[in-house]
Amino acid sequence: MTAHSAATLHITNGDSVLYLFKKAGIVGTHVAWRDALNEGPVPSGLSLEATSAVRVRYLCERGYGNPIKITYEFEKRDAQISKALEFREIVLWFEHDLYDQLQLLQILTALEDLQLEPGRVWLIQSDHYLGSMTAEELSALLPRRRPVTAATTKSARRAWERFTSSSTDGVLTAAREDAIGLPFLRSAMQRLCEEFPHRGDGLSRSQRQALAVAAQAPAQAGELYGRAQAREEAHFQGERAFSRMLDDLCDPQAALLAAGEDGYRITPLGRSVLAGERDWLERCRIDRWIGGVHLEPAHLPRWDEDANGFVSS
Repeated sequence: MTAHSAATLHITNGDSVLYLFKKAGIVGTHVAWRDALNEGPVPSGLSLEATSAVRVRYLCERGYGNPIKITYEFEKRDAQISKALEFREIVLWFEHDLYDQLQLLQILTALEDLQLEPGRVWLIQSDHYLGSMTAEELSALLPRRRPVTAATTKSARRAWERFTSSSTDGVLTAAREDAIGLPFLRSAMQRLCEEFPHRGDGLSRSQRQALAVAAQAPAQAGELYGRAQAREEAHFQGERAFSRMLDDLCDPQAALLAAGEDGYRITPLGRSVLAGERDWLERCRIDRWIGGVHLEPAHLPRWDEDANGFVSS
């Protein structure tokens, strides 16, 4: 079996890696997953296609692109997965961050549903960002790929079920347990816990970081994004998602940021919330999904950093 075979299906996180595949001469069928599963609904018990329908609807509602194009990309992606039996091998290329680790869980679960025989699926995991590598560096990872074992697949399915559960218990358990063959998953799920509203101020960690860098000096979205990402141990939030988050923080019912000619600046309420003097969710009605958990006033688990666990609002 040759690693550079046209009968190989390569699946990775985004378009920058697809470009490097071609530059490095890694032939085969290339698929980019292109879905930030850490944001928006991912209900439990659904097939890949049914989950995609939920995700497409959410991404369109959030204004992430042309609905026709988004729908087409998901349908094309899922069709490639459904044809996995036609490939001699499937190679998964993913990074250590939350964005990639959730995608990896979904893909491994979907592939297990196809009942592929052992030795067909291979995994490359990197603690460096694949898209920032040279073609030579990326190509050097291919001989280091490892076969996905039944134990790893079982761990992935269990973590996926916990992520898509309507209870935070599953997410917390995944953040406290090591997963066989998935060395970066535990820290990624810990970071996911931090995206829930904080017990004191009602902000997610990403929202708090955005406010903190805006409080230093007003700036355009791109500059704030760079400053905020510098505070992450492993970058997972894309620039478009960050921009949508800034829009949320400008919500007129309880604006923490205000957009002007000089960029985004923090409001007096924003400074008060950032200082821990006010709770944003006392003024702003929440309606968010994280995996299978629907955050709304009637169901509002909060992350308690000191206790490293969730508390009821």
